[in-house]
Amino acid sequence: MHTLAQESSQYTIYMGQKYALNPAYAGLESTLSITGAVRSQWQELPGAPNSKIIMAQLPLYYLNGAGGIKIEQENFGAEKTVRGLVSYNYVYESNIGLFSAGLGVGFIQKSLDGSVLKTPQGKYEGGLVLHNDPVLAETQLTGISPQLSAGIYFAQDQLEMGLSFENFQSPSVHFNRSDAVYNVKPRANFYAEYRLDINNFISFTPSVLVKSNLIKYQIDLTGMATINAKVFAGLGVRGYSGTTFDAITLIGGLKISENLKVFYGTDFTLSSLRTTQQGTHELMINYNLNKAIGGIEREPIIYNPRY
Repeated sequence: MHTLAQESSQYTIYMGQKYALNPAYAGLESTLSITGAVRSQWQELPGAPNSKIIMAQLPLYYLNGAGGIKIEQENFGAEKTVRGLVSYNYVYESNIGLFSAGLGVGFIQKSLDGSVLKTPQGKYEGGLVLHNDPVLAETQLTGISPQLSAGIYFAQDQLEMGLSFENFQSPSVHFNRSDAVYNVKPRANFYAEYRLDINNFISFTPSVLVKSNLIKYQIDLTGMATINAKVFAGLGVRGYSGTTFDAITLIGGLKISENLKVFYGTDFTLSSLRTTQQGTHELMINYNLNKAIGGIEREPIIYNPRY
């Protein structure tokens, strides 16, 4: 059996997971940052996707760059995917901002639980699982494959943008005890944001995320307001193309301490699935050390005014 599919995680609070989108973002916050998120998509729909991700990234000044690590799990019906990645990125400080280029290496593990599948001709009484289909497995299949990710990123006080490529080597996951193969398509991510300072207390940051397998694309547009650097509120839209929209998104967040932020996001589905499920919910927590680490100590500068 041979199958083809696009590898594509979906998160509403994507602007809070820049490292997950691009390994070149690591360390640009100049401190240790740890982020975790859980997402339950299309609740009450049997076999609906749910995701968990945790990531950490920090500057590595002695290596002239930064590093990060992330691990993610997704469940979707009979399928489960685990992804892991570690990365390094070189950061160049210019007069106009920070330029970064990064590379990540990791793995993709796929599992398919054949015991939860059903066929019209199968027998499933008394715990018996018999598909009567030579193609479908009746037990759990697993396979693992390496993955690669690369990206570039630019950041300054107000503007950020980056481009990354995942799985550009087109990895294939071969399942044990089966001829099944899962071919993973490459994916490109383009992210950009621009912060507008309304006054000393309020800022507004529009952002865009474009994901593509170089054939089809999906666009997320979100505007996030920040009040007194402690309260966050966002509104967005996600579509599969210029004429097809998937969902309207709402985001709320709160900075509950100097180191901790909590965000909640929800999707209002616009497609035909809106009548078959009870909504999508997402929770994200970010811990930020909030102080520079590992920097190089410089000699103090003594200003000597001229007469």
